[in-house]
Amino acid sequence: MLGYLLARAGIDVVVLEKWGDFLRDFRGDTIHPSTMEVLSELGLLQKFLAMPHDETRQMKIHIGSREFVMVDFNGLKTLCPYIAFIPQSDFLNFIANEGKKYPGFHLMMNTEALTISEEGGGGDWFKSKKWREPI
Repeated sequence: MLGYLLARAGIDVVVLEKWGDFLRDFRGDTIHPSTMEVLSELGLLQKFLAMPHDETRQMKIHIGSREFVMVDFNGLKTLCPYIAFIPQSDFLNFIANEGKKYPGFHLMMNTEALTISEEGGGGDWFKSKKWREPI
């Protein structure tokens, strides 16, 4: 998301992803109402909601024969008073594809960051290639 925001602001940005895709079991699958508010402010909400997803407005727990509402998002004063369930890889691909619409957005898949360094100014660090691209 930060890479997208920087590129949208006209700043050259490089996003490194160690793997060839965003598929990881450890990543979450929820997009919260506050995140959807940000997507709305960026003009991306309708595109996001057009993607296949599930919505949860309440979270309930069953104890014996009784049901309790643990969380109720319906009272939120937000555009989307629910949690959207979508594979995180789909969300990351969505943001990456939106970022690629800006010339300053550079996503490097299969690229591992090895060091952090500051050299010169004005993007010289990008040319120095202080990362390793697998063969």
